[in-house]
Amino acid sequence: MSKKTPWLHLLWLLAPLLVWWVVRDIRLADMLQSLGRLSGAQILILATLNTAIFMLVSGRWWLLLRAQGRSVPYFSVLGYRLVAFGISYFTVGPQIGGEPAQVYYLQSRHAIPASIALASVSLDKILELLANFAFLLVGIFAALGSGLLADLAPVQAVAWMAGPFILLLAYTIAVWRGKTPLASLASLLSRLSPSWGGMRRLAQAVAAAEEQIGLFCQQKPLAVLAASLLSALIWGMMALEYWLALSFLGIPVSWLQAVAVLTAASVAFLFPLPGGLGALEASQVLAMEALGFASALGLSISLIIRGRDILLGGLGILWGGVLARRQPRARQPIQVTD
Repeated sequence: MSKKTPWLHLLWLLAPLLVWWVVRDIRLADMLQSLGRLSGAQILILATLNTAIFMLVSGRWWLLLRAQGRSVPYFSVLGYRLVAFGISYFTVGPQIGGEPAQVYYLQSRHAIPASIALASVSLDKILELLANFAFLLVGIFAALGSGLLADLAPVQAVAWMAGPFILLLAYTIAVWRGKTPLASLASLLSRLSPSWGGMRRLAQAVAAAEEQIGLFCQQKPLAVLAASLLSALIWGMMALEYWLALSFLGIPVSWLQAVAVLTAASVAFLFPLPGGLGALEASQVLAMEALGFASALGLSISLIIRGRDILLGGLGILWGGVLARRQPRARQPIQVTD
């Protein structure tokens, strides 16, 4: 048993305790009454919108692959992205962990070299994180403007999200200019621990991926711009989906307030808990109370989010099982020319 195992067990135990702390004073009847406002048509609208959002998320990765000259069928990319989401959602961590599966599927099923596969997944994740932190930064201003963070110093609140955004942006610019920051760090660590050969191999793999990302950004700036705009569109649709869910529950909030509460939900998923369990529920209950609404409404919206994500993650795990039973077909990658 690894030394990290007890800590992982502690995180799994912490999640239900946090959920209990959130729901202990909420009446089940109030929550059911709130959820009972949803009609079949409204549920269908939310499901359709969420499906469109996930298809756009997968489309960003597909676009980057195509711009790299690799023609992978879109629905294959969609399936791989679904598996990755399932792995990330049901494991301990801030919604990261399924990316190695994406790299594996590109290598094993489409004969795409490891460096290119890793570069496409890494660039997709970089653009996703940049969009996420940019939205969170906007969301912090929305929370301040809506009074959700009235007790928090504005400078401190903005610094929480501005710091990671600036670091990630600086890293992206460095890679764009041909630098290899992570590879340099891994190389330094390998020199400090020469007996660990795995770190040297990791440094070489990361260097190859960062070089591929840098070349891609320099040679295909329009593709990077298109993927970035797609990320902005995704967040816009996610805000619309969230605002509609609040409206369907009978929660009269402005767009500013909706963005502020969605920001609270997004921050909750940064906690190292499986699926943000407990943190999501706490964020929504506390945010609704801060806006003057009943805590049961916060739990209701968190259950809608939770049900949606469990369904997507469960489908991802099931599809991963299907792919595991299917032998990859060895084939040469198809080159796409402009």
